[in-house]
Amino acid sequence: MIQLEQVKKAFCDLNEVTDLGDGFLVSTQCLYPSNSTVSVTIRGGENSFVISDNGGAIEEIHSSGLKQTPSDRQIRSIINDLGLKVKDGLIYSPSVSQEEIAYASVIVANAAKAVADWGLDHLRFSAPRNFRRDLSELLQAHFHDSMKDDQPIVGFSNKPHKFGHVIYMKNDKRLLIDPVINDSSSINARVVANMDVKMKKDERIEQLIIYDDRIEWKSSDLNLLKVGADIIPFSNASGVVLGIAA
Repeated sequence: MIQLEQVKKAFCDLNEVTDLGDGFLVSTQCLYPSNSTVSVTIRGGENSFVISDNGGAIEEIHSSGLKQTPSDRQIRSIINDLGLKVKDGLIYSPSVSQEEIAYASVIVANAAKAVADWGLDHLRFSAPRNFRRDLSELLQAHFHDSMKDDQPIVGFSNKPHKFGHVIYMKNDKRLLIDPVINDSSSINARVVANMDVKMKKDERIEQLIIYDDRIEWKSSDLNLLKVGADIIPFSNASGVVLGIAA
């Protein structure tokens, strides 16, 4: 069986080593998207050891709220060039010697991070979402008494434009919250409406366009939205809106 002294010898003092009974759990300097530490397990004996992520990449993906799991085929395509293997979502190394433990651990840890990054960048796109409902519920939780939905605001052209949410603040100020979906007609309509209102130069009005960053956007579309008003990703909406309307 592998001994604690062998594991500690393979790593510097910065790494935390935990005895699992049938192996050891070692923290690494690598971080998952959530900023939690990537840990690897070391199992084996004599001079033959296997390093794995202990299912950490899949756990990181699920902890983000996603119910989907990348297939072994998808994971294999990410880690294949690293000489690693995967089975039922578990990423692991081939048999390595004691001298190779530290190096193999770094490779496995970075592979686990890469798989978690890939999952959050791709699987989230197919997760069912209702952006308008989610934003409405978020705002209602904080501004129930001071917010109205689907309010018409007259622009510089004297044309009224309907905004998804209007928060009424102190000193007769209003914060216009405009949700936009990833569709060319919605993008164009929200840019026009916000530009028209912005041209009034009413100091009592502030404008924010909120977009759903849980799905992929073209940088050109986001740049176009900025012409209309300041844009905020949904993931930051709560903090930004509270900061303005508090």
